[in-house]
Amino acid sequence: MSTAVDVARGPASGRAWPRTLAAGLAVFALSLTACGEVESGTSEAYHPATVTSADPTSIPTVELTDEAARRIDLAFVTVKRADGDLVVDYEALIYDKKGQTWLYEVKGPLTFVRTKVTTGPIDDDEVTLLEGPPPGTKVVGRGVTQIYGAELGMEGKH
Repeated sequence: MSTAVDVARGPASGRAWPRTLAAGLAVFALSLTACGEVESGTSEAYHPATVTSADPTSIPTVELTDEAARRIDLAFVTVKRADGDLVVDYEALIYDKKGQTWLYEVKGPLTFVRTKVTTGPIDDDEVTLLEGPPPGTKVVGRGVTQIYGAELGMEGKH
């Protein structure tokens, strides 16, 4: 037994075709609108970070909004001395495109500046610093790659 299909009405055995098609199109349309990420309740552009520099040759300062810090689950670690060496959690380390190593020092509330470090051996989740900030310096741990991306002007480009 074959089922006749009328393009305008659907299967000959029932009249649910238009409702099914309408429901399917509604679900499809809603799924398209759910693809966008809501950044803000206003029509203004959302900027999670402000990057400022004293001059074009200096390393800029990055300041996050409270919302940005929450979104990236920002966390800090402290440079410490262990067995006579400076050490820091490996997650705080960032490599630039030339392979140089950096940390983001905390300079104020949600304000950070990239600081060059020279690394030694890496032992599990800690890295020895041959040159870097003194013990007790608070640096960014979790969220360091997002701050680096903001510094490079990559905010919102995902």
